[in-house]
Amino acid sequence: MHKCLVSTVLMLTALAIGCGSSEGNAGDNSSSSEVETETRTFSRDVTLSGDDLVTLGLKSGKKYDVSTLPGGIEARLMYWRVNNVAVEYETRFYETHQDAVTQGTAPAEEGSGEDAIIDVDLAVYKEGIRDRRKVFKYPNSVLKPKYGAYAIYGNMVILCEGKDDVEGWDRCSALIEALDSR
Repeated sequence: MHKCLVSTVLMLTALAIGCGSSEGNAGDNSSSSEVETETRTFSRDVTLSGDDLVTLGLKSGKKYDVSTLPGGIEARLMYWRVNNVAVEYETRFYETHQDAVTQGTAPAEEGSGEDAIIDVDLAVYKEGIRDRRKVFKYPNSVLKPKYGAYAIYGNMVILCEGKDDVEGWDRCSALIEALDSR
């Protein structure tokens, strides 16, 4: 059952990504963004907090100031093991699912994906921005975004660690599956 659900979610994600890339840079990507947002938004009749994730088995790290996060009531850095790999999540909580969607989507897009804004001078939500960066140690160190994807689950926005959208979404999906199974 769980493998089927994860496979379906991954297939829909691949379809959304594929549809977006087929138009190239010149096309209007508004329809592919809508499809992607729909597949990554999970309306659940639940109001979560960071403590609920701790109960699920995640470890709580830093608590972030949400005074500049539009509509945010709580934000935390969390740690969890996915397939025996330590993974970081930035979790942001809102009063309602609707608030998470309407007020949390733009900051989540800013903080995740290959085009994430990781420069404090350019970011709108600056709190925790240092934690949204990952240093790759090559001859010349390069800063890259840590969170490859995000999802909205109930009243929570989750930024999921991953080198790219696929790895980040895989880790988002693992947490969503655990939340649905509780």
